[in-house]
Amino acid sequence: MTREPRDAVGEALARIADLAGRGRGDEALAESRAIAARHADRPEARLLLGVLLADRGLTDEAEAALRGCLANWPGLRAARFRLGELLYGKRDFAAARDCFLELVRTREDDARAWNNLAVAELALRRFAEAESSSRRAAALDARAAGPRLVLAKALAALGRPEEALAAANECLAVDAGDADAHDLRGRLLAQGGVYSRAAHEFEQARAHGAGAATASRLGDALMQAGDAPGAVRAYREAEECDAATAADNASRALFAMHFDEALAAPAIFEAHCEWGRRYGAFPAPAPFANGRDPRRRLRIGYVSPRFRASSAAFLLLPVLECHDAAEVEFHGYATQDEDDGVTARIRARAAGWTDARALGDEALAAAIRRDGIDIVVDLAGHTPGNRLAALARKPAPLVLTWLDYCDTTGCGAFDAIVTDGFHSPPGDAQRFVERRLRLAPLRFCYQPPAYAPAVAPLPCTKNGRVTFGAFHRLAKMGPSVLRAWAELLALDERFRLVIKNDALGDAGEREHHRERLAAAGLPVGRVALRAASPHAEALAEYGDVDIALDAFPYNGGITTLEALHMGRPVVTLEGDTLISRQSAAILRAAGLEEFVASDVSAYVRLAAGLAADPERLARLSGGLRERLALSPVCDAAAFTRRLEGAYREAWRSWCAGRAVGEDE
Repeated sequence: MTREPRDAVGEALARIADLAGRGRGDEALAESRAIAARHADRPEARLLLGVLLADRGLTDEAEAALRGCLANWPGLRAARFRLGELLYGKRDFAAARDCFLELVRTREDDARAWNNLAVAELALRRFAEAESSSRRAAALDARAAGPRLVLAKALAALGRPEEALAAANECLAVDAGDADAHDLRGRLLAQGGVYSRAAHEFEQARAHGAGAATASRLGDALMQAGDAPGAVRAYREAEECDAATAADNASRALFAMHFDEALAAPAIFEAHCEWGRRYGAFPAPAPFANGRDPRRRLRIGYVSPRFRASSAAFLLLPVLECHDAAEVEFHGYATQDEDDGVTARIRARAAGWTDARALGDEALAAAIRRDGIDIVVDLAGHTPGNRLAALARKPAPLVLTWLDYCDTTGCGAFDAIVTDGFHSPPGDAQRFVERRLRLAPLRFCYQPPAYAPAVAPLPCTKNGRVTFGAFHRLAKMGPSVLRAWAELLALDERFRLVIKNDALGDAGEREHHRERLAAAGLPVGRVALRAASPHAEALAEYGDVDIALDAFPYNGGITTLEALHMGRPVVTLEGDTLISRQSAAILRAAGLEEFVASDVSAYVRLAAGLAADPERLARLSGGLRERLALSPVCDAAAFTRRLEGAYREAWRSWCAGRAVGEDE
């Protein structure tokens, strides 16, 4: 009997692989180096060395070993696969793609190679090629979920959401536990405004191991679907999952807390303070070089993720276009993802402009200090995209918060919150970490869009019915709001209600929310649910309502201003926090305090009383636009003088070593 010749090298390589498999990586690597050096003619020795080096994180050595292997044995597919995967991990996507292209050229029926090629093309944003490659991989392997997921991602990037959703469904048909596919399906549904189903997909993704990004997206979907308590829980889960995004998700939780009527103001205040302790506490800054001249021209820095077309632009743009260039120069620190015509208008008026998207918190703070900013003004608070962690480093002598948030930052580095006597009357129970820098009569001004249509006649004068309108996001419509509206509509069968927002575009979503409204006691047969529409069209739809109903405790802001501009009185309930006093502040500043109620019963009576007197309602409607336009609410020049006067007074205080604003 002839004995097979013994392969000592093969046995050694098997022993090395066994050592690595048993967690003895250092020994395995040492032996592998020796074997590869002694047997340079054995491709498997060089390949194993490359694999072990890669597994130990020695990527440069691993790349050299694998390239050396391929230089001698270019047809060794295992080495080329491993090199491509290594290069992909090093984010050298183009070189990885070259590896996988070579693999599919030499064997066109290799599903794994086609899939890896598609993944690399997706990373390179070569979406059409990724679509083609992933389709080849899927056709070659009917049991593989991966190519179908890559195909779904490519189709989504190409702007073909329905096909992308179908591909994600195919992926889940193969592997129902694919967390990435559930997450992608959730994102596609959310993009289509199908928020309740999107939330379900994100929950499935989380159940199968998806991390912080999915938990945060779940919070966003729940907010859009009207479940603020659920959103807070999701954001808190995201906060705990990932330290890198913890501060951002904690901010999202704080924002969402204001929509939960079950949460008391002291608890919300303490949550903000906890954010400040966790994410906004930094050592005291070095002394500032800013000259302490109380009369010199001031450098104001505005930091915002919304220097673009947005609701905030209707409040900010008139100020920036009316600022006194002799007294103030302003610098913009923009963190939005995309620019537009509004961005261009703001940038054209700025003395300095920094695209801060790529700047970390330390770098942004350094840029503000380097620019010699005297007063830096946060315009976002805890809304998405904020840069509070940068401003908490105190990059300027004075740090203020203003405009697009409804509460304290919780950060001790902030000197003042810009407010007014209607939002924050002296002696009230509101608590802020910052001192109060009060303007009079209102903390902002409003510039209606030029494209707003003319005020339409009241529909009640023609159809004999009174239609109330609520154009708020669903999260504002909590149980107390819905009960109040149910009580109002129960008073008269001729009363109707129109609810309009961007969460009502899908028929399934509308049916879901009809069930919610019915459970709250609303007569759904007299409630119309309308989807979002282009802004000019949305404003025109005020022509279909007679009276606007505010939400509480989270009042409308721009929604209230737009309703008034479109000639519709707004009935509001005044609370005891900044956000629950917002509509009341607008109405009082415009001389329309008659629409402000002090409790739910008064709110219902006020709305019913307006509905009962159509002649009075018609007179009010006909003059509301002019009344608002002539009020301080729309006097941008006067408001800007007051705001910049407040900046000047704050600067004088700093120069004199005094605290800014008032302590209550």
